[in-house]
Amino acid sequence: MTPFFLGGIDSQEGGVEAAYSELRERSQIAVGCPARSRRIFKLSCRFEGCDCEIEVGRPLPHRRDVVAAILDHGREEAFVVHTLDRADAPTRIARPVYSVTDFA
Repeated sequence: MTPFFLGGIDSQEGGVEAAYSELRERSQIAVGCPARSRRIFKLSCRFEGCDCEIEVGRPLPHRRDVVAAILDHGREEAFVVHTLDRADAPTRIARPVYSVTDFA
């Protein structure tokens, strides 16, 4: 199991929890409901017409944007993928997904 981290955030600096809280707030504004407390490391899913894995710390498939965090907003909402480029709107991954891997 992988310990929790945010892609692109140095965990030694101690700002991971503050940055994660900020992403959760941004995600709630974008989706309209709060994210669940689960911390997701990786999704196996269908994205832009291809089966792939979306993983924190790696670029989104077919793009250069590095995944900072993946949030789950509940059964009725899509997963929300935040990247290091904060100017971009978060990417939504429609349900169902094939599998979800949580952090340790």
